[in-house]
Order: sequence, then structure tokens, then C-alpha cells
Amino acid sequence: MGYAVELYFDPDSDLAVRRIWSGIADEFGLSTMLTNGGKPHVSLAVYSDDFDHRSFLQELPAFSKSLAPLEVQLGSVGTFPTEEGVVFLAPVVTRELLAVHERFHTAFSRFGGCSSAHYLPGNWVPHGTVATDLTGAEIGQVGKYCWGHFRPIRGWFQEIGLVEFRPVRELATFALGSA
Repeated sequence: MGYAVELYFDPDSDLAVRRIWSGIADEFGLSTMLTNGGKPHVSLAVYSDDFDHRSFLQELPAFSKSLAPLEVQLGSVGTFPTEEGVVFLAPVVTRELLAVHERFHTAFSRFGGCSSAHYLPGNWVPHGTVATDLTGAEIGQVGKYCWGHFRPIRGWFQEIGLVEFRPVRELATFALGSA
């Protein structure tokens, strides 16, 4: 098991991403994103199973209050050249998004580094996964599907949460900027 800290979209943006998930499931029978228990998100960090999530959860509410909802535009489709076979929607990288990521890692540095260096400042490629565990051929098919069906999605990050994964189990979610 691992843990992920995730930024969640407003309801309209969430629905737009879920429609892409559904289209991929209908077209190719690849329903992992619909059935894994997660919701559309962009991860700020991924931690290993020895992560002290209970102590972390005591501090996450105050951090969430310190952040205002963050405007986001999912502007492109991409993939990673890794064994995980991932196709994703990429948010346009803004100073504000990078600042939230940096603030998070500074505020929670005492919990240790991420289990994946890909999520550390300077290495992070923000992304919202639309398909995973794909073969090379499936990556091409799903990428082509997204190319034909995806249009930029404008919205907001409105919440932050902590999940345990595979399978995904939401541990806590907090509204950004809430009192």
C-alpha cells in the first residue's frame, strides 16, 4: 500500500474528466479509473506504506485552510515512458500551481521525502491520470481517443485529500480555504 496527497477538482471539472474515463471504458473496456475507487485529481506527493499518515492528517486541515481554491486548466494529453502505461491530462503549469506544490513539500518535509522522486519540487510533472496499466498498443489507442475527444477543461482545485491506494481508499478530504 501507498499513500497519495491529491488536489481535487470542482464538480464540473470532475464530471468532464469522468466523461473521458467513461469514454475510454466504453471504447476499449479499460475501466480501471472508474472502478479503482479514486476520483479525478492531481497528486502533490506519493508516500510509501511506512508513512505516518495519522500524524500527517492532524496537520492537513490547517494547510488546506491556508490555501485558496486554485484555478486550473487541463490543457494537454500526455504519457510517461514508464512501465505503468499511463495516459494523462496535464494542467497548464502556472506559478500558483508550482507555489502550492512547493509550499506543500516545505510544510510537510518532516514526514520524509516522497517515495517517488517524480513528485518532488524540480521533478514534478503535474498530471491527472485518465488511464493506467496500459500496454504500448493501448497507450497509442487511448492517446488517439483523447486526441479526438479531449478539449481543454477550465476549472478549480477546491479540495485536498489523502488516500491510501491500490485499491484507492479516501482517508480524508478538506476544502481549500475553508474556515
